[in-house]
Amino acid sequence: MEKFKISTYAIVENGNKILVLQKKSEDAFSADKWFLPGGEMKFGEDTIDSLKRTVKECCGIEIEVLSPIEVSVDINEEKQEQNVAITYICEYKSGQATKPKNVKDLKWLEPKKVVDMEELDPVLEKSIYTYNEFISA
Repeated sequence: MEKFKISTYAIVENGNKILVLQKKSEDAFSADKWFLPGGEMKFGEDTIDSLKRTVKECCGIEIEVLSPIEVSVDINEEKQEQNVAITYICEYKSGQATKPKNVKDLKWLEPKKVVDMEELDPVLEKSIYTYNEFISA
């Protein structure tokens, strides 16, 4: 049976820095990879509501969603899965960023420094290049 999943992710701006997180080494799917806050939408949920919810659940902060910046699609033929990831530019509003249990590290970094990091999650890797082009224009 085919499975279709939509996830939303946030490039959270706070001054001249953005929030990135690193999975723990024990994470089977993406050990040690850096990723953006966000996650999977629930059935019937709006993309903006989903993003605000998952960022709050993920790292405890409130955001204002500004604009979509990247859409990526990953198809796994073997598992009959299609994953769509929508990345939005967001603005930090309030709260203290905290690490969830599955996160080894959490950092606010200048976007241009994120590009030079090793072990980027595919969504972050694709989105950060688009974001850096956008803010340089």
